[in-house]
Amino acid sequence: MNGLRIVSSGTGPAVLWVHGYTMDLTLWRPLWELLPGWRHIGVDLPGHGGSEPLRPGTTLPTLALRLAEIAEAERADRVVGLSFGSSVALQMALEAPELVRNLVLAAPTLGGAPPDPAARRRYMELMMVRRAGGGREQMAELWMSSPPDIFRGTEAHPELRARLRAVIGGHSWAELDSGAMAALSAHRHPPEDLTRIRASTMVIIGDSDMPTFVTNAETLRQTVPGCDIRTIPNSGHLPLLEQPEMSAKAVFAGLTLSERVDRV
Repeated sequence: MNGLRIVSSGTGPAVLWVHGYTMDLTLWRPLWELLPGWRHIGVDLPGHGGSEPLRPGTTLPTLALRLAEIAEAERADRVVGLSFGSSVALQMALEAPELVRNLVLAAPTLGGAPPDPAARRRYMELMMVRRAGGGREQMAELWMSSPPDIFRGTEAHPELRARLRAVIGGHSWAELDSGAMAALSAHRHPPEDLTRIRASTMVIIGDSDMPTFVTNAETLRQTVPGCDIRTIPNSGHLPLLEQPEMSAKAVFAGLTLSERVDRV
């Protein structure tokens, strides 16, 4: 459907999962196994995994609407997003508020927020290496090295790091060749937009995440009505992957947040 690879697992209320940049839906499976009783819908973003390439000129609202179509077709009124995927999930709640009931944002990424300086430098390095003919293995090695600390937390989890390395090693990096990431990165999430979010919102942050994302979490807490924050101990930028057992409890709380509120 829609040129995007979609995989469904389990039975129960449907949840749409949106992965981070250079990742794919296969990385969700350990967390899905810890969350029985739900129908998990994984989608590969354009240019990732088994999906079609990212088209130049694609904006964040356009991408969010494509995923909203999938959510509607799958009857998934709950959305989980990690890192860049959290930005897409957030935009889904803005573009289709009638569809998104519960929103879980891990390592929250806000359009227009000041970027992590080291991450910005690394992105520029990636573009230069790619233009110089850098291959997938070289690009993956550069992308996963620290600083920035995007993947530092995975160093304590060799099996996870190996799975990430295999996925990122297969990434095409075509979005750098075409410049297609520019339009996505240009979108902004001003406070007046965030105050319009009506989904029950849970933010999940690693206790060792980069300061930029800690600030983003606090911004969401202050602007999104009723937003809750959970901090995952001993984790960095990818808490859902680094600490799936502890993260599963926080995700479950986010997926059932409105239900708990309704019963009070």
